Amino acid sequence: MADPSELAQQVARGALFRGRHSVADSGEPLEAAVGGTVLAAGGGSTVGWQLCRSSEELVRSLHNDTSLGVGLGPLSLLGAKRSFRDSLKTTAFSLSLVVWARQVSVALEAGQTRPLEGVAVPAGAAELEAFVALHGDGFVAAAEVGGECHGVFTFYAQSREQARLVERRIGAELGLGGLSLNPALVETVTSVARSAAVNLGFRMQVIGTRAQPPADAASLIPFAHDFARLPLDQPALIGVRTRGYETVPAIGAAFEAVAANRRLFSGDSSGAGLLEKREQVVGLIRQMDWVAETYRLYGVAPDPALAVRRAAAAADRRAIDACRAAYRDAAATPLEAPALQALAAGSPELNVTLAEELPMGGNGGAPFAFPGRADVIRRRQRLVEVGLRTGSRVDQIRLRYAGEGDPLEPEVHGGGGGGDRGSLQLAEGVTIRRIEGLSGSRVDRLFLSSSDGQRIGGGGDAGDRPVDWTVPEDCVVLGFSGRSGRELDALRAVVGRFGPLIWQPLEENEERSG
Repeated sequence: MADPSELAQQVARGALFRGRHSVADSGEPLEAAVGGTVLAAGGGSTVGWQLCRSSEELVRSLHNDTSLGVGLGPLSLLGAKRSFRDSLKTTAFSLSLVVWARQVSVALEAGQTRPLEGVAVPAGAAELEAFVALHGDGFVAAAEVGGECHGVFTFYAQSREQARLVERRIGAELGLGGLSLNPALVETVTSVARSAAVNLGFRMQVIGTRAQPPADAASLIPFAHDFARLPLDQPALIGVRTRGYETVPAIGAAFEAVAANRRLFSGDSSGAGLLEKREQVVGLIRQMDWVAETYRLYGVAPDPALAVRRAAAAADRRAIDACRAAYRDAAATPLEAPALQALAAGSPELNVTLAEELPMGGNGGAPFAFPGRADVIRRRQRLVEVGLRTGSRVDQIRLRYAGEGDPLEPEVHGGGGGGDRGSLQLAEGVTIRRIEGLSGSRVDRLFLSSSDGQRIGGGGDAGDRPVDWTVPEDCVVLGFSGRSGRELDALRAVVGRFGPLIWQPLEENEERSG
C-alpha cells in the first residue's frame, strides 16, 4: 500500500496547473496548458461551523473559502462536494448550518506561470475556442489534499420572515459561526427548527479516511472534534483555487473575450452571475415542487398560478443552460444574459387555515385532541386510516395518522361495544369527502365516505341534530377531535382550507406580487 503522505503529494502535484472549465465543469481535470514553480502553502487542521444564507455562502463554506477560496465560478465545486451539495435540495429561503472538520496534509500553490512548451498562445476566436475546449477557461493555481467531514443542517424556511426568525434564534443561542463547536449545537439546532416551525434536514459527508461515523446528527460533534487525530488513509483533493488564463503574462489580453463571457456566469461586483441565478431558480423549483406534492398528498386542487410559474422557472433554467452550452461550444463568441422571469414572481408559501367543523354530541366523557395541530401542514401529517364500532350509537372511533418525522401512535377513542364496521384506508391523495351523522348528547350515527368510493358507518336514530356535509374542493379533513368514554360522546372534524398561495419576494426590496 502506498504511503499516505506520498500519495497526498502525488494527488496535489497531479492537480496543480491542470485545466478547469469553471462554467461547464464536468468534474474531470483537463489537459494542462501552463506550468511554473510549485510552492508549499502549509497545512494543518481546523474545525468550526457557519450559518449560510444563500447557495453561494453554502458553496464557499463547503469549499472552505478561508483557505484557498473557490476562484473562478463561485458555484463550481469539486465533483464529490457538488453531489453532496445537490443532495441537500435547498429551496428558495433555505438556511444551511455547516459543521466542518478538515485535515490538510499537503497544500501547494503555483507561481511564475507560463505556457508549456508546445502550447501556442491562441490568436483569433477559432484558436481561442479550441484552446478552451482542450484546456478549459482557467487552471488550478492552488490545491489542498487531505480529509474533510461536513455535516449540514438545512432549515427549509418557506418565507423570508421564517428565515430571519431562524437566523435570529441561532444567533442568540450560538452566534452565526466560529472556529469551535458547542456540544449543545445539535440540540439547539433541533430546538430552533421546532420553535420556528421549519422543517429540518441533515446530511453528512466524510472524505479522505476510511473512518465513517453513523450518518446521524448525534455522531457529528464528537466525530468532528476527533477528526484531526484520524489517519488519512485515503487522502483526497479537498480544495482548489482556479485562476483564469488571462492572468498568465504570456497569454494576457488574448484571453479577454473568454474572460468577459465567463464573468457573465460567475458574476462580479455589480451583481450575481448566471450560475448563482440558476441556483436560485433551482431552489425556487424545489419549493414549488414541495408545494405541489403537498397538494397531491392531501387530494386538494392546486392554485392554478403554481403550474404557470413553475413552467416559467423551468424555462429560465433551460435558458441559462442554453447560454452555458453556447459558452461551452464557442467560448469566445460574445454572449448576452437571457431575460429571466421566474425570480421576480417570488416563491410560493402555502396558505392553509385550520378550523373545527361539524360539532356533534355533548359534553360527556374525556376530551381527545387532534395531534400536532401547530405544524400539521409543515410535517404533511394526514389521516391514513379511520375505523368505527357502532351499535345503537357510535361506540368507538379509531384514528391513524402519518407524516414526515416520527410516526404517531394509533388512537382508539371509546369502548368495545357494538360491532366493527371496518375502516377507511386513505392512501396518498385519498381523503374523506362526505360526513353524515346524527347526534344528541352523544354521537348516535356516523357515516364516512372517501374520495375513492369507500364508505363505512352505522348507529341508531336517537339524536335530533343531523349532519350531511360534503367536503369542499379546497378543503381536506385532516383528522378529528372530540370526547369519549365507553362510547363516542362528541366529535369534530379538523379541516384545513387551502387559500390562494402567498408569493414571497426573493429580494428584500421587492414588493409582494399576488
